[in-house]
Amino acid sequence: MKSKIVARKRPLASNPFIRITGYDAAASQVLALARSQALLPVQILATSQPTEADYTQIDMELSIAPPTDPILTPAPQPGLGYGGLTPAQRHLFLNWLDDPTAPAAPAFQQLYVTHLEIRLFEAPAQAQAAQQEIQRLQRTPAWQQSEALARAYLLTYWLTQDGAGLAGWIAEGTVPPSLLGMAVGWQALLQTPLHTDEVMVLAQGWQIPTNGASPAVINLRLNSLTASLGAEPLTYALTQVGEAAMQAKLWRGVHRDLRLMMPQPNLRAVLAPLLTELLTSMETSATETSLADAPSNGDEPGIMDLGWHLILEFGHSRSEFFEFALELAQRMETYTQLTDESRKLVHRVVFKKGDIRRFWRLWDYVQSWANTRVYLNGEELEKWKIFPYSQYMR
Repeated sequence: MKSKIVARKRPLASNPFIRITGYDAAASQVLALARSQALLPVQILATSQPTEADYTQIDMELSIAPPTDPILTPAPQPGLGYGGLTPAQRHLFLNWLDDPTAPAAPAFQQLYVTHLEIRLFEAPAQAQAAQQEIQRLQRTPAWQQSEALARAYLLTYWLTQDGAGLAGWIAEGTVPPSLLGMAVGWQALLQTPLHTDEVMVLAQGWQIPTNGASPAVINLRLNSLTASLGAEPLTYALTQVGEAAMQAKLWRGVHRDLRLMMPQPNLRAVLAPLLTELLTSMETSATETSLADAPSNGDEPGIMDLGWHLILEFGHSRSEFFEFALELAQRMETYTQLTDESRKLVHRVVFKKGDIRRFWRLWDYVQSWANTRVYLNGEELEKWKIFPYSQYMR
């Protein structure tokens, strides 16, 4: 079997997440083993017709053929397995697997998600690698509109019981609005408090006007809301949704064999009115402005008093992603707008170590722009030295 892969010179070895017939266990087998071990915070349901066949696996016995014209090759319908693709479509899919961050037909993306989903239920090392791959894809422009990937990413946080990570992802503003209510429901179950950055994201997703309130003012109001409720807002909302909302419900993965049972409380009905009142009940008072602007302990620290920090600066770009990148930067509390020597606008964001996840999110969009600069503790950092776990960024 391996010789056939080499003979066809397919780039499968460069993508360890693809599951191949004859090499990897079928989804039903993987899920059956995970179900028998009962180590995950979900109930894995058995398939109605258990079989060793897996419609998503790469079957090297199936023919592939370079398309005469890739642009004119019909895009496959979403939901197809590998066997449902035409030889030309298989050729395009296998080549795309070299770099799945590149744009592709939704069916190709969906098929790749099915492979990643099943990897999440394998041994810890494979599951962790799949989680990291899902996170990597989530940061790339080509996957921004994929709800299938967003659901898989959301699932990783529940499987790992990582409430802080889930809160950080929500704060980034890339969770689809349709998933926000359940995302904060899981955050509540994982006992992670609501953060100011999340309030802004929820307001945007649920179309709640903010009346121009600054993050500092919103933080003050969030503290006041907690005091008036007698509980952290997510904890309070969780107590109000009722027992029925707390019962385990069916979760269907993109892969047909992936069916799970777990609680999926949706807090929107309770939380949205609270946030509406918090954000729109009144204009920002002079007292709030004074308190929000006041230093917490002595004078506000200068940039050189921050300790370890990264400064990311970028100017205007003709990239189609400029407006999106600028919006991401402007959501961050440390965003400022400057003017350089040529009187051109420069957008600056300061990151501490705890914010490094948000740095990588923005870096994905701006790293190739000529006017992008990064400074580590005041010293400019060459772009080739900037990558996760870089020894130059310690």
